[in-house]
Amino acid sequence: MSDRFEPVLDRSSPIPLYVQLANWLEGRIAADQFPLGSKLPPEGELASSFQLNRNTVRHALSSLVQRGLVAKEKGVGTFVRRSQALSPIHRLDRLTSFLDDFNLGEVLIEDSILSKDRLPASPELAAKLGLEPGEDLVKIERLRIADKTPLVFESQFYAHRQFGELLQMEIRGSMYQILTSRFNADLHHSTQTLRAVRPPGAIARRLATSHDVPCMYIESLAYTAQDKCIEILQSYYRGDRYLFRVETGEYRREMNYSMLS
Repeated sequence: MSDRFEPVLDRSSPIPLYVQLANWLEGRIAADQFPLGSKLPPEGELASSFQLNRNTVRHALSSLVQRGLVAKEKGVGTFVRRSQALSPIHRLDRLTSFLDDFNLGEVLIEDSILSKDRLPASPELAAKLGLEPGEDLVKIERLRIADKTPLVFESQFYAHRQFGELLQMEIRGSMYQILTSRFNADLHHSTQTLRAVRPPGAIARRLATSHDVPCMYIESLAYTAQDKCIEILQSYYRGDRYLFRVETGEYRREMNYSMLS
């Protein structure tokens, strides 16, 4: 057995063996023992070296594929695509789009439009958009993809009387750019509500993950300078892939003192 295949798996650990193997491979990729573009050892060789069944090895490699580290070429093998897992960072302190979460020179960004519909507004959506219940909305569902990996499932809602043309348009890239350039929309600020959830089964399948992998659910309401809501964006971000960042202001000492007085 080669030195690079030390049997380092802990079979008494509660961590599944496929996760341990995936972590071991990820460490060797990060250490450049498997350089970019190189081919990983075949499933059979890994199974023999680590005394695992091939299904466990296959599961480990699939998890690396999901994290964007490697790519499988049918009938050829598994190849290293990047030295570190793709971990986009979403900023919460300003209006940003999916494109802003990446260094576009290193990542292939794609969109998949799943549906575009005209439908009556529910009382909840109508109240947020300042419409009458039952008034027509535009609803767009799309999947945001980076390096062939689905990362975000989005549902977007707009007043049809103002943005009905979206139903006939080709939607690509930043919706904020489309709204400002095509509709001259005033995107001034937003409010965002976050919570950790288990995604519904249909959404988990779209994201190529399981119902047990948590997502960060964000509802973002975009407003004009006059505080009129013009967009409702409901997004499921893969919790195993995404990071979130907020910049805060200076610590206010007087607030602390007032609480003690």
